[in-house]
Amino acid sequence: MQRGAFPPQYGKGTPRASIVLPIYNSSSELPSALLELEKQSYPDREIIIVDDGSSDKTFETAENLVVGREDVRVVRTNHGGPAHARNEGLKLSRGEIVFFSESDCVYVPTYLQKAMDTFDANPQASAVCLTGAPLIARYTLATRSIDIENKVQRRLLEKGKIEPFYAWVFRRDVLMSLGGFDEKLFQAEDRDLFDRLKKTNHSVVWVPGVNWWHLRDQTLSQLSSKWIRRGRTRLLYVVKNRKVADAAKSVLPFWATVFGALLLLSSPLLAIGILILVGGLFAARAVQVIRISWSMVKSKRSFLGYPFFIVVRNFSTAIGYSIGMALMVARRIQGKDISWENL
Repeated sequence: MQRGAFPPQYGKGTPRASIVLPIYNSSSELPSALLELEKQSYPDREIIIVDDGSSDKTFETAENLVVGREDVRVVRTNHGGPAHARNEGLKLSRGEIVFFSESDCVYVPTYLQKAMDTFDANPQASAVCLTGAPLIARYTLATRSIDIENKVQRRLLEKGKIEPFYAWVFRRDVLMSLGGFDEKLFQAEDRDLFDRLKKTNHSVVWVPGVNWWHLRDQTLSQLSSKWIRRGRTRLLYVVKNRKVADAAKSVLPFWATVFGALLLLSSPLLAIGILILVGGLFAARAVQVIRISWSMVKSKRSFLGYPFFIVVRNFSTAIGYSIGMALMVARRIQGKDISWENL
């Protein structure tokens, strides 16, 4: 997508804010997702539902839900991934402010109102980061661990130790100048856009507190499968933005562990040394997170499985990265194109 590809569409009677909801094979989630957006207290807005080429009844469900409504529009595109769907919604948007919502999130009714108030109070702001929390449907090792890390992130933001690292509400003209989302990316396309936003010195204002809840997978096995898939396609983001160090944090401990395990029979002392080193790195990470979140977690038993959680996440992501790298090298050797669809 070229810079400036989105022509201004402001005019008399147009809404000030546009909510873009990308969906894919989400017929069962769509009614509740639309209801969440309809609960938003900010009145001067429109809702744009973008069906990213679903193979189920998502588009038909969307059309039935918006019959006779002028504030909600539905568009269907060929399946091109979340970045493509968001860009299609952006093209149709008429608002000065664009909020990219998700079908598996629950928002406080004042979410958009808070964002708009923040923009009004900060005319220089290009984006607004409203922090949230995981939506816990079942108390499992996975959900407890994700909740711990979410608390750590919000505590670090409060103390000014880190800056906002994502945003879902933007000024439309800023998105135009950035060229929208990179449609070559299937994973981390939101992080890529945020990186470009920060690199061009656009300001982001943070709204503290829990303003939304995200329904993630509730078990470690479900998350492990997702981390592997994400690692494969996230590699394109890593290569584009030269985030080699980030990938190495996952890949090196995993392969060091594999190498150490293979050495147990031939060189047990060296193998044990390698495994202790890797284990120490994971332990140090776990201790750091637990230390920060200790006072915020009521049930201290939640910390017992956290070290295992970060090991599984690291190794699963590393497997995904490794598969992605192998496929990428193979396709380059064959002289074939590389995209998220074939990784």
